[in-house]
Amino acid sequence: MKRLLCLILPLIGITACVNPKGEDVLAEAARLMQTYPDSALLVLKQVEKETAVYSRRNRMRYRLLQAEVMNKAYLSLDTLTYMDEILDYYLSHGNREERMRAYYLTGSVYRDRGNSPLALQYYRNAIGEADTARSDCDYAQVSRIYAQIASLFNLQRFPQMELEQWKQATRYALLAKDTLLAIQCQEGMTGAYYYMNEEDSVLACAQRGYTGYLKYGKRDWAASVQLVMADYYLKHDSLKQAKLALAECRDYSGCFDTEGNITYGSEIFYYYIGEYYEKTHQLDSALYYYRKLLDYPDDIMNLENGYKGLMSVYLHMHIADSIAKYAQLYAQANDSANIQNSANEISRTQALYNYSESQRMAAEKSEEAQRSWNILWLSLVSTGIITTLLYKEYRKQKNLLTENIQSTNRKYTYTLLQYHRAVEELNALKSDKQRFVQKKEEEIRQLRQVLASYKEDTTTHTDNLAQNLLQHDTVKQMHQYAYRLVVPSDQEWSDLVQAATVFLPDFTNKLNAYAEQITIQERMVCLLVKLNFIPSEISVLLGISKQRVTNIRSALNQKLFGEKGCKTFDDNIHRM
Repeated sequence: MKRLLCLILPLIGITACVNPKGEDVLAEAARLMQTYPDSALLVLKQVEKETAVYSRRNRMRYRLLQAEVMNKAYLSLDTLTYMDEILDYYLSHGNREERMRAYYLTGSVYRDRGNSPLALQYYRNAIGEADTARSDCDYAQVSRIYAQIASLFNLQRFPQMELEQWKQATRYALLAKDTLLAIQCQEGMTGAYYYMNEEDSVLACAQRGYTGYLKYGKRDWAASVQLVMADYYLKHDSLKQAKLALAECRDYSGCFDTEGNITYGSEIFYYYIGEYYEKTHQLDSALYYYRKLLDYPDDIMNLENGYKGLMSVYLHMHIADSIAKYAQLYAQANDSANIQNSANEISRTQALYNYSESQRMAAEKSEEAQRSWNILWLSLVSTGIITTLLYKEYRKQKNLLTENIQSTNRKYTYTLLQYHRAVEELNALKSDKQRFVQKKEEEIRQLRQVLASYKEDTTTHTDNLAQNLLQHDTVKQMHQYAYRLVVPSDQEWSDLVQAATVFLPDFTNKLNAYAEQITIQERMVCLLVKLNFIPSEISVLLGISKQRVTNIRSALNQKLFGEKGCKTFDDNIHRM
């Protein structure tokens, strides 16, 4: 690390001279942040005074990056006072990713201040900024935000809500192809299952985490998980497995210093190993480890567990004086723990107060906005007149666009019906009216060309589909809805999906295989494209803009077929 810093610091001096606005310094800090957050923090510290001459954009970027690096380095953000300013800036000038980061870090500030409701509100806002339909979405960041929300619910002892957030965090970690992060999220579920008394689920999550960490070479992480597994084994008297779990935790977890002392926060190890020795009747060793817990009195739970263990051992040894002594000490520690738990309940009550306080702050901001409105209302009148004129022009253009879409869909539907009628007549005439065959084939060719003109690609795929499906009443009704600019009901969508399942079983089975990766809306786009609906029809049926349809097709082409853009999407869908 020191060698790395020696290389970095001269570079800072050179960069500051060449680029006084700090672009290169900020880029270097951002690059270091993921792997070396401490070094990134030092880079930012070195140029802190120079930020006074930065542009406003780079000053905001510097502060956002500083908060992000501190969070990566596990430093408390409770002292940061500028996050509201940063958030206001990026809400006005930032893109969706920057707004997501700003919301997330603002939530982390309130998290470190102990205001869980307000932290949760900002985390939810951060999730709202994530465009998860885009292939370039930062799914890893979304996963980390859900993990933070899960941790908040863990503090509030809401395991059901916590579990749902861990599942979402796991889902987005997998979409980010960050398998290690997904394993961490799955391991995080153990706390929720523990509160829900689902011991088998606790063990299953711990075992998955253990196996996953070993696979990715994280031996110390895997060994730490063994402590959870040891608790399960001891409760079920699987003493051989408990011994192996405790030994691996001791040897590989990194929870012990060079002198063999356990690191702060991991003292529960002494209780579990003491319990193991007690159950295997090695009472002297059990006494030794239970007494070790008394060396860490800062946490009342260590004293409670230590006295409880000592009392239990002396019960086995039938030493009445020691039983009485440690029973009294255990009772006192238990009372203190109950008081502490009561304090935790009070803390949750305080969290509700914090929520009310947040509501009060929102009300004050609303009143301030109302006062500003009263001052500016005269100028807003003139602005309103201009806005009205612009709105009328907008409505005029929108109506024109609507009429164009309606006309296009009407012509397309009419041509499509003519095409199907010609195909049916051709099939009927081939048996005994050969003189009409050539005429109808020419008519079909011309109609196919007309149909192709309404599509974004030049290929007509109608012949690849079951003719019965294309003539299905539901499909015809959908075309009529597109022409009349009507959105179908849920039952009509269900009928369309059912028809596709019957007539296109291979296609629907392949589409079902991507159920975890695509939304219901994306699934409907795939089905409509398969059935030769054009983008303007799809936009009407789904109630979205034509540009949104194009974006969805592009995203699906990347997700399902690994190809950029939407030009090849229709061909790919028809080949499914």
